[in-house]
Amino acid sequence: MKKIVYLIYSILFFAVCAVPGAMLLKQSDDDGSDEKRQLAEMPAFRTEEGEVNKNWSSEFQAYVSDHFGFRKNLVSIDSHLKADLLHVSAEDDVIIGKDGWLFYTPTVNDYLGRTTVSELGMQNIRHNLEMMKEFTEQQGSQFVLAIVPNKNTIYQNDMPDNYQNQGTSGNLAVLEYLLSESPVLEDYAYLPYVLWNEALAREPDILYHKLDTHWNNLGALIGYRAMMNASGLEYNSYSDAEAHIEQNWEGDLQKMLFPDSDILDDNYSYNIDFNYTYQGRYRDSDDITINTENPSGTGSLLMFRDSFGAAVIPYFSQNFQTAQYSRARPNPLYPIETAHFDLVILEIVERNIAWLQKEAPVHSALKADSVPQTDVSGSAEMFAKPNGSSYLQLYGTAELPENLETAPEYIVTLTDQDQNQLSYRAYNCYEADKLESDQILDNGWSLYIPAADLEESANYTVSLTIILPDSCLSCELGEIPEV
Repeated sequence: MKKIVYLIYSILFFAVCAVPGAMLLKQSDDDGSDEKRQLAEMPAFRTEEGEVNKNWSSEFQAYVSDHFGFRKNLVSIDSHLKADLLHVSAEDDVIIGKDGWLFYTPTVNDYLGRTTVSELGMQNIRHNLEMMKEFTEQQGSQFVLAIVPNKNTIYQNDMPDNYQNQGTSGNLAVLEYLLSESPVLEDYAYLPYVLWNEALAREPDILYHKLDTHWNNLGALIGYRAMMNASGLEYNSYSDAEAHIEQNWEGDLQKMLFPDSDILDDNYSYNIDFNYTYQGRYRDSDDITINTENPSGTGSLLMFRDSFGAAVIPYFSQNFQTAQYSRARPNPLYPIETAHFDLVILEIVERNIAWLQKEAPVHSALKADSVPQTDVSGSAEMFAKPNGSSYLQLYGTAELPENLETAPEYIVTLTDQDQNQLSYRAYNCYEADKLESDQILDNGWSLYIPAADLEESANYTVSLTIILPDSCLSCELGEIPEV
């Protein structure tokens, strides 16, 4: 009898253990979007080159870990046990705060006041923003920079007590100081201060979702007003709009931590009669490009945005006659070369400030009025990449003096076989993706040369002039490499 009991027990034990594995045969609808990542795919036994895949075992293990049966349920159970019993997060990218607040782990350095961009990097960023504004205004448009603060920058008291800011300055504080010294960037939307003051004044109303990384519709409305105030243009503030709270928002942090959760977050809903329409193909607010039209609106808008920009789309679209929103990277600024936009907005969240020296915006490079002459040689490297049929991108790195704290100026000069020259100003951008680097370094340069400026039959040699605070370097880069 005892042997039969053991046998039944063993069969049941192995059957239960086999269920998750057997569920691998069932096609799952879990695509990893709740966790903001792509799940591992079934590995191939051979590589694209036809060789044996030596990493098949580890890749298959990753696939099984991402696709075993009841994965969402088991992950949620594990998260609940750790959260309820130990008050710790089972998800690396989620921080469990006080009173039901959740925070995004990649914002911790900003919250603790740790600068992740060097002093030279910050100077590069200011230089790039000044160039972007200069180009925008040359095309007859107004330029506004809007940096949206991280949630824990506004709601610091809801972070866990073991995260303590030591009173040091993070990326946002350093950049704000540099912008305040810039005579070019006076039209900066000081969203951190605006939102902070509004948060204090509106207690117990909150401006960010408790269970999500982003601001709610109230925070977005306040951000919209701050950006429009910075522009100096007339606008509808929707000051008479009445709001009510609805529990209808699916928080991204909540889904990352508890994948099978059906708990919804609060959000504000306004009695605004939005009558703008979407132009062209529209799926949702995550579309790379969104175009709207409102015949009763005035003016035109081009806005470069991240995920925070989704919540402000209704307010801007109702206000402007035409609006275009872009999530493309690098930022495609070239539309203002052929069409007029009254306002150009660059919106970026605090935690991504470093991106402002990662990629040069796509537009015809600014012409250099003059090129300093020097006999001092420098060292630099160059790469070339066509951008469609409209531009040739030249980019690379330069060897800079140690302890440099002031942004250099880069001038790229093209000389043809008849000694005719074209000179352009480059952005101080380190094209990390194109250079296949995991880091954003401070010695990059990048620009887009209009194809219309280049003669098809001409052979161009390239030189790079690096203007430093107390010297000037000249780098001979050779002919434009074939692309």
